[in-house]
Amino acid sequence: MAGQLYFGGDIYTVDDARPTAEAVAVRDGVIAAVGSWRECRAALGPEHEAVDLRGATLLPSFIDTHLHPLMQIYYDLNVNLRDVRSLAELQGRLREMARRRPAGEWIVGLDFDEQNLAEARLPTRHDLDAACPDRPVALMKHDGHMTIANTRAIEACGAARLARDPDGGAIDREPDGYPAGPFRETASALVRSALPIPSLEAFAAGAKIIAARLLSQGVTSIGGIMQTDEDGPIGDGGALEVMIMSMLAEHFPLSIYGIVFARALAAVEAARQSPLQHGEPGESRIGAIKIIADGSLGSCTAFMFAPFTDQPKQRGFLLLDEKEIYRRMVFAHTAGLQIAIHAIGDAANRTCIDLFARLLAEHPRRDHRHRIEHASVLDARMIADLARLGLIAAITPLYLHSEKRWLHQRLGPDRAKWTYPFRALLDAGVKVAGSSDGPVESTDVLHAMQCCVTREGFEPQQAITAAEAIRLYTIDAAYTHFEESVKGSITVGKRADLVVLSENPTRVVADRIAAIRVLRTVRKGQVLFTR
Repeated sequence: MAGQLYFGGDIYTVDDARPTAEAVAVRDGVIAAVGSWRECRAALGPEHEAVDLRGATLLPSFIDTHLHPLMQIYYDLNVNLRDVRSLAELQGRLREMARRRPAGEWIVGLDFDEQNLAEARLPTRHDLDAACPDRPVALMKHDGHMTIANTRAIEACGAARLARDPDGGAIDREPDGYPAGPFRETASALVRSALPIPSLEAFAAGAKIIAARLLSQGVTSIGGIMQTDEDGPIGDGGALEVMIMSMLAEHFPLSIYGIVFARALAAVEAARQSPLQHGEPGESRIGAIKIIADGSLGSCTAFMFAPFTDQPKQRGFLLLDEKEIYRRMVFAHTAGLQIAIHAIGDAANRTCIDLFARLLAEHPRRDHRHRIEHASVLDARMIADLARLGLIAAITPLYLHSEKRWLHQRLGPDRAKWTYPFRALLDAGVKVAGSSDGPVESTDVLHAMQCCVTREGFEPQQAITAAEAIRLYTIDAAYTHFEESVKGSITVGKRADLVVLSENPTRVVADRIAAIRVLRTVRKGQVLFTR
């Protein structure tokens, strides 16, 4: 592979030993030199590409530590409802979708958020029946923690015959006990398991689209969430996720750090026999298990100490009991795996932190790098405990973008001060990494960085700097995946995973960070996107 010499711009290395440089030399997909133009030119042979940045900025490429790749593809294959603003508009959209689909085919609407509706309420099965009485309809809520079904879908998945709710879930019911439409948390899987699975050809086409989008946003590595059985947000269909992603690898030229739902070690070992397990450092591999402790703030299923301020009868719940959460933690921890636990509510975070403390006391292990996904509602003591235990907070900044309008109403002023507390986490010495939770939120890293800095007005005392936001998606994200020695900064010997931006995020007005354009994305020295 011919080498490249980058020069003529703002080179921001994210390497504390040498934060800036005049030039960077890349040879055989590895960073060969960082320093003066003369030093870097000397590190290359006569055959190399001279890349004049023309004033643009060179950074290490971005790492998204928590993304659902197959769900992201599935969302792109169906209809997005994020922009719907009323029940009437929703019904009109569903009727239009039905007109374009064969008779009897499922209608699946995604990224739905009732907070955007003028009525600000969840639709019922009757609302959906009014639009599509003759075919199954399923709407997936924006946060991924609820599915809303019409009568045909309720009958198709067998939920009408259930006398009780599944463990870790809830079915909203009418006075006579018949499902009203909304299925929360594990109950969602009842509906989702009945959805038709797209063809492999459709998935392959979707994988190409998603990969191209991520590369155009400067992302070259992801933490990929995948199921190994029916345990997870997709339900029964999730058992095929590892196999399908293995088959799609040729269409998805990014590194995948696999984070799998697994009830036992055997499922992890089986996943490690797939093509997703590479031997090369920094390439795809299965490294962690995923556990979901609670739900979401949007669906009022996040586990809280006190009821939601605007929903005084709700305070959420744990999806698994503490005994089962701890059992999974033990088998993963003692096998040398990383543990990634989804925890949103303050009671869920407290529960998970206490279980981690017990785990590390009973089974000491150095450099475990266990993580809490989202870590949404905390307090000062929880943050101090995260730091003391060496736990990572894998945050999702764009949750703020989606939730800021109603968070104060849902949580009240006291809890809101400790919601998505990025500043407090960093000040306490907690390692923090960035994620999109895609398709729940956009995979646009620059938008997420801007949200970290501006917080879009929500509890601005918890804002962080642009330089700190960059670390969330580079060196600290690499650390989260045990890859800081091979990627995450522009350092001699590391992989040449690079991104060229039109401007330096640390040098522009905060509310212009999202407007910065990605000009080039490089993985292992190979240009995979250019504008």
